[in-house]
Amino acid sequence: MPSSMIEPRKQAYLEAMGFDVWVARPERPLPGRLVVQAGEGSTLLVVPSAEDQEIPIARDIARACAGKPSWAWLDPEGRPDSPALEEAVENGLFTQVVVFGQRLANELFKGEAPPQLIASSAVTVVAALDDLATRGSAKQELWRLMALGAAISPVS
Repeated sequence: MPSSMIEPRKQAYLEAMGFDVWVARPERPLPGRLVVQAGEGSTLLVVPSAEDQEIPIARDIARACAGKPSWAWLDPEGRPDSPALEEAVENGLFTQVVVFGQRLANELFKGEAPPQLIASSAVTVVAALDDLATRGSAKQELWRLMALGAAISPVS
């Protein structure tokens, strides 16, 4: 019987008597699963956590997007019903995906180089939001890359 079903007092008693008490392992979260927030545009902005979309630079980027972008972040519980990036792109019919930060890209693409396209969506990996907020060169590079995809128009 899994120990989560045994009261702590009974579990301690069994352990004191020398019985092995088996503990059910919690299910491992599935890596790279996303929570996707609805938007109206064709751009998916992928950040590490839900709180990241509230950072001022993130709000600036969202305002610069054509249409209201959708946000996605890693599902901390990794639930199997949460979509992987490929599923999110196909379900949302996005034409552009922006991934913020190499660490996040490594997790989403299992350490491999990100593809340039997922379905019909262009994939762009840019600096992490912290870097974009503090490094002017990172922000300039973001605007340059995004202007190529036409989802974001650079703001002076």
